[in-house]
Amino acid sequence: MKLNHLLLVTTLAAPSSVTAWETGQELSKVVYSSIDASGNGALDFGEVTEMAESIAVSADSDDNEQISLAEFIAWDFGFAFLAEKEGDGDAIQTVKRVMFAVVDLDDDDAIDEGEWRLDTRWNFERADLDANGLLTEREFLNGWTPIVMLKAGKGR
Repeated sequence: MKLNHLLLVTTLAAPSSVTAWETGQELSKVVYSSIDASGNGALDFGEVTEMAESIAVSADSDDNEQISLAEFIAWDFGFAFLAEKEGDGDAIQTVKRVMFAVVDLDDDDAIDEGEWRLDTRWNFERADLDANGLLTEREFLNGWTPIVMLKAGKGR
């Protein structure tokens, strides 16, 4: 699965001449490429759903079919590492708490499968600016809510 390969990328150190922000932008592009299973340069909802399901399974470390706040904060593509490298670890934790609150619609301190699916659909529709049912790399990088929120946490 491409997602597993992506997780390996997050452990690589960036050259010292590259800022963590630039590395985060590149990481976002790698995430996009890893989701594009068809290789057609656009993400359809099925590809995004498969990625979201993989993340949910990976984040649910106790296998209880719900993601707690602690699990949500602990799971990461590598953005937290980059933020901590720049001294912004507290900011990324705050962003993740806000992201969790947005997804936890019933405010029961857990994200269940239904909430995760609704959030995936909402994120897809929000990012699909031309409403054609496909996300270009530009739409994904500038409109996928988790990426937008992580950028906002950096003030960019």
